[in-house]
Formats: sequence, C-alpha cells, structure tokens
Amino acid sequence: MSVAPLASAGHADRERSASEADRLAAGEFTLLTRRLTVSAKAETGLLVVWNEADRLVSVLSAWGTSRGGPAVRRSRWGFVGRVLDAGRPTVERINSAFDASLGYPASGARIAYAAGAGIRPPGGPRGALCLGFSSRPSDLALTLWQIESYARLASLCLHETGTLDALLETARRDGLAGCLSYAAIRAELDREVARSERHGRPLSCCFIDLDNFKRVNDCHGHLYGNRVLAQVGAALGRGVRAGDSIGRYGGDGFLAILPDTDEAAALALGERLRLSIFAAKPSGTDGRLDTSIGIAQWRPGWTADHMLGAADDALLRAKHGGGAIVAGASGVTAEKSGNVVWRSTRAR
Repeated sequence: MSVAPLASAGHADRERSASEADRLAAGEFTLLTRRLTVSAKAETGLLVVWNEADRLVSVLSAWGTSRGGPAVRRSRWGFVGRVLDAGRPTVERINSAFDASLGYPASGARIAYAAGAGIRPPGGPRGALCLGFSSRPSDLALTLWQIESYARLASLCLHETGTLDALLETARRDGLAGCLSYAAIRAELDREVARSERHGRPLSCCFIDLDNFKRVNDCHGHLYGNRVLAQVGAALGRGVRAGDSIGRYGGDGFLAILPDTDEAAALALGERLRLSIFAAKPSGTDGRLDTSIGIAQWRPGWTADHMLGAADDALLRAKHGGGAIVAGASGVTAEKSGNVVWRSTRAR
C-alpha cells in the first residue's frame, strides 16, 4: 500500500495519512525504531516525516524518550531538520541545551552526539531516521551503516505497508514444515512461561517426535521425507487452537505450546494430534506414520527449560513403551484411539 505524497493531499487525504501514520507508529515503525536504537546503543531514536502541506514534522515513532514530548514539531529545526534537508547519513556533535530535536532521554542522560539518515520513498513523504547518543559512538562507520540500512527499510515500509511484518514473519517460519522455527518457538515458550508466572494460568507443552522416521528416509528417500515433514507441520497447525503455537524443534521433532491448558486437556489434544499425523500421508503413497508425544504442564517456579526437560522425559517413556503413545510428565498416558505404525511399500 503506497503512501500518497502529503504535499498534494487535500484535507481529507491528510487526515487519512495521519491515521495511517498513527497505525504504523503503533506497529512496524515502533518495532523498527526500537531495534535500531537498541542495536546502535543509542539513548533515543526518532522516525519522522515531513508534511509539506502543513509545514509540520510528524513523529511516526520514538524510542527511549521521556513522556510528554511533542508528537509534532512546527518546523524543520535542529539536527532532525538538517537530516530532512540533506538526506545523506551523518553524525554530528550537538548541544542538547539548544537542540532538543531528538527528544529528552528517559534515562536522564544528555544527548551529545546525533546520527541520522534521510528517507525517500517513491511517491511518499520525505522523512528522517535519527539517533541520539550520550557519548561519541565507538564505531562511526558501523553506526552510519546501521542507520542507513534501517532508513532504507523504513523507506520501503512507508511505500508498502506490511513489509516489515512480512519480513519478520518469514524469519520466524521454518521453511520446510511451515510452522515456527526453533528460535521462534523457544521465544514463544519463554513468553508463555513468563505470562503463567505473572497470572498463575495453566500452560502445557508437547514434544512431538515421529516414530521410526529414519526408516522413512531410508525406504523412500529424503525428498519424500521432506514432504512428510511438510504435511506433518500442516496437520499440526490444523489440529491446534488459534492461540496455540506449533514449531519445528529440529529434525523430525516438533513442539506445541498450549496456553491455558492443563495436562489432562493436553493429553487429549495430543492423542488427536497423533491421529491427525497418521492421516497426513503424502499423496501417491500408502505409507503410514505414527508419533510419540511427551507432555508437561508448567509448575510455579519452572523455567522454559524445566518444562522442556519434563516433556522430553515423558517423550522418552513413550518411546521406550513402544511408540505411538501420548505420555504426560506425571506418568499418565492418553487413552489410545488406535494402533498405527509405519508401513513401507518399497521393495526390500
């Protein structure tokens, strides 16, 4: 979605542009500004656009600034104005007593250096991405490279709404199975554990491991095995609720995170997932695959690693019991709805 030039917009168009800017500031641009500010070890970060029609500098997002700072500045002034005019990446020493264009750091520090780069989206408003530092950046070349790179991304996001969200979502996905990647599912579990710790809500996780998957690759080849993993990932995604998370933990292992779910409910869901995996055979074959699942419910004081360890122990018990078992960390197993195993159709 392209952002129309503010200079040629009418009053209604300007209101729509301001509304769009507010929405973006709450999402993509806030994330972008925060990441750059933290990565560059700056005190403050600011992303602005110039509204030529109203002669205003509108702040799309800010990070590290104290509350109560202006959201709109009346003219191009100070360091931010110089970056808007010049457009090129620059680092300057500034006196924050006379130049408060970068805002006042929430940390109480005083801005002594500023870095910025211009934003020039095709057909969109000119802007600037600026950082404030309490001391001279240790590596000026790196700082300029960082801010110029983020400015290019901000320009792309101004031109095409949703770009950053799409890039981040792609990075979070496992390219083969289509579910969350290892890093993303671990981060999700950390967040859910913290939420349960704060609110005392139940939380369960499931280690899902395909039985005898090596035989699949040995009998049918790795390309066929990859198709199996893709179908398993899709089946798991269909089998959980909207608020649950599925990720690939590595190899043929998956992890399901089930907020607001105790062990008994997780055992029942695990059995349904086991059957859905059995039904998710690749087209053109009559192979069957079953699954062992280990389940653990969060306990007060447990970290994500505690949960994973308990679920892994339950998974090992399921494997040692012959596979095709859904086992809980408490020692309880789900009532089995069937007994299905992998059947190879390739001649030995």
